[in-house]
Amino acid sequence: MGVVAAARTDETLLDVARRSGIPLGNACGGVGVCARCVVEVCQGLEALTPPTTIEQRVSSERRLGSGKRLACQVVIIGDCVITTDYW
Repeated sequence: MGVVAAARTDETLLDVARRSGIPLGNACGGVGVCARCVVEVCQGLEALTPPTTIEQRVSSERRLGSGKRLACQVVIIGDCVITTDYW
């Protein structure tokens, strides 16, 4: 989509997407169980917080590949580039 957005302190990737008008799926209210907010990190994986326990469980159950993260569980701490399968 080519959108550039700045994250606020302790803001999740899902929060940034919502605030920036980026359509990102979500059905569980951001608790990390629906996996509709899966994104692929193209650059800057190290600029995201480590996976939460919930994210690890859901990623394992749904067999998400490497570089895939749940936007509702990720807090941005630096520059990154993400995409999804449905954009």
